[in-house]
Amino acid sequence: MQSGALSSTCWTAGGPVGPGCLAFLRRVRGGGATYKLVRNADREALDRALAAGFVAWVDCNRGDVRLTARGAEYLDRLARVE
Repeated sequence: MQSGALSSTCWTAGGPVGPGCLAFLRRVRGGGATYKLVRNADREALDRALAAGFVAWVDCNRGDVRLTARGAEYLDRLARVE
């Protein structure tokens, strides 16, 4: 992995994405290929996750998202506590 691929401020739980967004990303990963937005907490975290490039819309109806490679890398890096 390239050390400069993501800004260092994105890697902390208290950073720009915050703990609510981290929980959202974990739910998206646990949802499999797609995750249906059903919770209000999901909608609140969605803007940050989209802005960071961690999730992407699946289709035009804006009801389903998927974890991007960048989002998966982010969660993996947090799990390794880098």
